[in-house]
Amino acid sequence: MTGDMTSVPLRSTDRWTAARMQQGRVLLDTDWNLSLDGPARDTRQLAADTVGPAGVAEGSTAFQVALAGGVLTVGAGSMWVDGLLARNPADLSYADQPLIAPLPTSGTWVVYLDVFPEEVQAAEDGDLLDPALDGIDTTTRTRVGWRVRLGAAQTPTCGGATFPAAGSTGLLDVARDAAPVSPDPCAPPDDPRTQLPDGLLRIEVLDAGSESTARFAWSYANGSDALAATVAGAAVTLAPSRSIRFQPGDLVEVSALARREDRVDHGPLFSVQTVAPQAGGDLVTLAAPSGLTGNPPGTCLRRWDGETVGAAAAVTATLGGVDAGITFTAHSGSYEVGDWWGVRVRGSAADAVETLTAAPPDGIRHAFASLAVVDLGAGTVLTDCRPTFPPLTGLDDDCTCTVTAFPGDDLQAKLDLLPATGGELCLAAGRFELAAALTVTDKPRVVVTGVGPATVLAATAGEAALVATRCDDIEVTHLRVETSVPPNVASPPGDPGLLGGLSFRAGAAIRVHDVEVHVPDSGGRSQSAIYVVDDEQGTSPEVVEICGNRLEVGDQQVGILVASAGSARISDNLITLTPQPVVGVVNRLVARELGRFVAFHALADAGSPPPAPAPAPAPAPPVPAPVPAPRPAPGAAGGIRRLPTGIPMSLGRVVDLADGTKLAIDGSAQVRRVLTDFAKNVSATRLGSATNLRAEVARYAAAAVLEPHQAAIGTASGRFLAAAVQSSRAIGQGIVVGGSRAALVRIDGNVVGSCIEGIHVGVQARGQRRLTAVQVVIEGNTVGLRVPFFWGRQRHAVYVGNVARLTMTDNHAQLTRTGSQDGTLVDAVRIWGVLGNWIQVRGLDLTGPFHTGVVIRDVGPGPTPRRSLRFLSDVLNENGGAALDVPASFQSERCLP
Repeated sequence: MTGDMTSVPLRSTDRWTAARMQQGRVLLDTDWNLSLDGPARDTRQLAADTVGPAGVAEGSTAFQVALAGGVLTVGAGSMWVDGLLARNPADLSYADQPLIAPLPTSGTWVVYLDVFPEEVQAAEDGDLLDPALDGIDTTTRTRVGWRVRLGAAQTPTCGGATFPAAGSTGLLDVARDAAPVSPDPCAPPDDPRTQLPDGLLRIEVLDAGSESTARFAWSYANGSDALAATVAGAAVTLAPSRSIRFQPGDLVEVSALARREDRVDHGPLFSVQTVAPQAGGDLVTLAAPSGLTGNPPGTCLRRWDGETVGAAAAVTATLGGVDAGITFTAHSGSYEVGDWWGVRVRGSAADAVETLTAAPPDGIRHAFASLAVVDLGAGTVLTDCRPTFPPLTGLDDDCTCTVTAFPGDDLQAKLDLLPATGGELCLAAGRFELAAALTVTDKPRVVVTGVGPATVLAATAGEAALVATRCDDIEVTHLRVETSVPPNVASPPGDPGLLGGLSFRAGAAIRVHDVEVHVPDSGGRSQSAIYVVDDEQGTSPEVVEICGNRLEVGDQQVGILVASAGSARISDNLITLTPQPVVGVVNRLVARELGRFVAFHALADAGSPPPAPAPAPAPAPPVPAPVPAPRPAPGAAGGIRRLPTGIPMSLGRVVDLADGTKLAIDGSAQVRRVLTDFAKNVSATRLGSATNLRAEVARYAAAAVLEPHQAAIGTASGRFLAAAVQSSRAIGQGIVVGGSRAALVRIDGNVVGSCIEGIHVGVQARGQRRLTAVQVVIEGNTVGLRVPFFWGRQRHAVYVGNVARLTMTDNHAQLTRTGSQDGTLVDAVRIWGVLGNWIQVRGLDLTGPFHTGVVIRDVGPGPTPRRSLRFLSDVLNENGGAALDVPASFQSERCLP
């Protein structure tokens, strides 16, 4: 605002909206300008509140960045930035902007728009002069100024560049000194020094800096004493003017519009040396040449009354070289080129000077918006960053959501806005980072929905993105959940706290459908994808439906875990192993299993019984399993006994331990090598304190995998163990239904791949009471087992324990074993525990080296005479040893082999 004004009409702290005229009164420029600035401020705020920080209409090419042949252009049109409407009348090349920095030739850059309010006077645009007035100006004009700029991208994203500051932090004090005494007794009875004009004192920053280094200039005419000019070094030719004359000794600025727009330092003001009148305009000669070349738009010569570098101490704003009794002081802070303060001055009033205290600049604040990310070396636009908004005619008034949330919102606060009677929380597309799990408790009829996989709930600090407790009738749908490794991964694997990405505690009805969940690898079995259990008071969930979801499950983690539900339907889910991470996480469960496998091949006395096979995973009471242990060999269940000298070599290779005793070892060459390394590296002290030598061997092998940098083991052995673990990545369990009750369980149409156990259904036995699942239906599922060669614990494609009625039809399972085949043999289906009268298995297609197709053990009272159906048919164990291993009470037909 460099016009000939008498005061600043509206400051940011003022609440005025307009001025009203009264009859017979004088109309001041301030009153008129207030009536313009007030509505303009409200309009800007309304636009910012409506559009947001920035935006273009959907489908518009306004300010769209294009790169072709090394030329960067922005499209014609309009764009809102911080409530200001930037208009581009025609496609513009970046290089066509006056005094703009050259376009870089390489690198990734963020192209952004710099927008600011701008006032132009006739000296800066000759078109504002009416020819009929012979060079006399009338008004100034306002517009929205803008520049297209580039910022170096720290990351190739729309927010990857740091924009300049929107405004400075500098504050200014302006004060009137004590009224001086006039030396002339005949002076008029107004201002004693008769120096102050009626107008606006302007204090402006010409060079950026701190309160001590910034260059300030001041003008008692608001900087309006300016004329259009043509500059050639020290020679300045002015436009003709009847109202403004420059004199030798005047302090002047040689400037152009782009200097203020770009916040470019001016340097010291020039002194006018001579003024030579000419018919076409005066010729002004400066004491030093100006560096401005090319006469860019808005080139003018502007008069100032004084300048100073630094204003940390009070600076006297002289007028005509004389102290006019006004000082200004700069507070600590940063000052930007173009910052200005306006001070009302009246030469004919006792309170002649407006006082400012710690006042922020009256202008100019800039606003910024990203337009695009570009790779200038490749000559490509990587991302169009312009936010878009739909026109009002394109808005549909059919939203049924109770609450809507967008990325960046406080999602927990949004969830809390749902009424006590329930409602729907709709999540927009985008990534919602969650430092803590969302929680909702005791609210009925809750729906949480997104727009599909584009809506991502990312739990950044643990395994749960949402925990719902006692929410009767809750539904989660159409979104993606990404969990992270929980902070307490040092807890032993296999702990019961397998909190899920989506977790539910109790509730009358729970539905999860059309959801994606990603569960990463971790150091133990620590989480599941979907988790439904009873609450802390023991209240159980009632109806559970988990249908049509895609679950990516990490190594040894669990896909779906449902406990103690009244009824559970788990249908049409795809459960797959997460891709191999770039930096793998060794699972302690796997490492310990490998360690036990190695320890098993350290032999003991020939007369000792072989180690007992691992117990079945069923919750039913233990029953001896018919499956043989891996590679029966001499050994002791409680540990390894040291062998005397002269042990027969038929028991295996003999190695010496550090305490002088001998140990017989067996197994493959790689396993024997690991055991030999153990014998070489274990100390006599460690052996003396070991109570269970087999456990000591297992710990040694596991430590070589978990902490290879600390392990005392040979290179070849280390590679063998690391390769065994790396090839063993598999889902721990795909679908688990257990707990204390299960009236109805239906598991159908699911695909579970790369797992150690596929489907597990079993109700717990508590004390003397044996509970059973009332009815279980398992139909049309496909299970892909991936069981490492060293796995000792028995796992199955399908396991059912303690069931009254069971129907299994048309299921398929495939088994892949990693490495050799000397681990625990794997059965495809195991039905175990207290079994009812109605057990039927029909249509089981098996591929891979399953030991037995179906194994059944009934530890209950057996079937009721004349009212039972226990039947198996169409079981094909193509590559296995046997189709069935079942009690005599079961009938069968068409089962092979």
